[in-house]
Amino acid sequence: MRKIKDNILTFLIITIILTTCISASSLYSSDSIVLSNGTSVQSALDTLFANNSDCPSGYKCSLIHNTPQVGDYVKMTPTLRSFATDKTKTGVSSSDTIYPSQLKIWRVIKVNSDGTIEIVADKPSEEEVWFYGKTGYMNYVGYLNVLASKYENTKYTVGSRHMGYSNQTGYITDNSKITKTTAPWSCSTGASCHPENQENLGGGDLGYVNDINLVQNVYGTLESTYSYFVASRYYHYSYGSYEISVRCVETNLSTDDATYSNNKSDTYFYQHLRPILILKAGINYTPGPGTLDNPFILD
Repeated sequence: MRKIKDNILTFLIITIILTTCISASSLYSSDSIVLSNGTSVQSALDTLFANNSDCPSGYKCSLIHNTPQVGDYVKMTPTLRSFATDKTKTGVSSSDTIYPSQLKIWRVIKVNSDGTIEIVADKPSEEEVWFYGKTGYMNYVGYLNVLASKYENTKYTVGSRHMGYSNQTGYITDNSKITKTTAPWSCSTGASCHPENQENLGGGDLGYVNDINLVQNVYGTLESTYSYFVASRYYHYSYGSYEISVRCVETNLSTDDATYSNNKSDTYFYQHLRPILILKAGINYTPGPGTLDNPFILD
C-alpha cells in the first residue's frame, strides 16, 4: 500500500511541476527536472509505468481498447420484440413465441479480416422452441437459422446463424432414407461408413465443430444457464436399428432424444436458442474495457 501512496504522491508532484513549467511558457526535458529526493521526472515516470504494468493487489484492472476483441462483451438489443414460430417448419401443432429483444448481452467469438465481428448470445433464450419428428428433423437446421435471424438489429448487423451452422443442408427435401424400416446406413454419423457423406438425405453432419470450438475457446465451457440447440443433425445406428436426432448442449455437447426411429413413432424435441450475429465493419465504438460490467454498447 505504501508503494501505491508513493506513486500517487510522485504523480501529483510531477503534475504540479509540469503545470508550473507550462504556465511559465518554458520548455524543459523530463530528465533535466529533479525532484526533492534527487530523482528525475523521467525516472519517476519510468517507475510509475513499471509499477502499474501489473494490477495492484485488491484492485480490478481492465485494458481499454477502441474496438471489441475476442472475449469482449457487447450490449446490443435486437430490433424485433416477438416472433411466432411456423408450425409447418417445426411440425408442431401450435406455435411457440420467442422474444428476441430480451437477449441484450453478447460476446465476441471471432474478429474477421474484413472488419466484421461475430458475437454469440451470452446466454440462451429464456423461451424454448419445440420441433416434432421427421418434419422437425428435416427442417431443423434451416429453421434454426431463420429463428436466429430474428435476433438481428440491421443498424449494426449484416448476418446471423444459429450456433452450430456451417453450410449444412438447411431443409432436407428427400426423406427416402429416413423413412425406411431398415437402416439406411450401417454405422453412425462420423463412423467408418460415413453417413454424413449423404448429409442432404439425413445422414447427419459434423459441421457444428467450428462454432463449438469458437465458444469453448472464449468461455472454457459450452454449458450455460439453459440447455440449447446446436444446428446439427445426427444419425445413430445400433444392431440393425437406427434413430435420427439433433445435437444440443446440456452440460456438454450431446444429442437430444431420438426424433424418429424405425422402432418408434415420431417424438417431440425442444431446447432453447443460442444465436450468433455478425456485426458490421466500420462501426464507431466508444473505447472501453469490454467487460461484462462495462461492455461495448450499441444503442
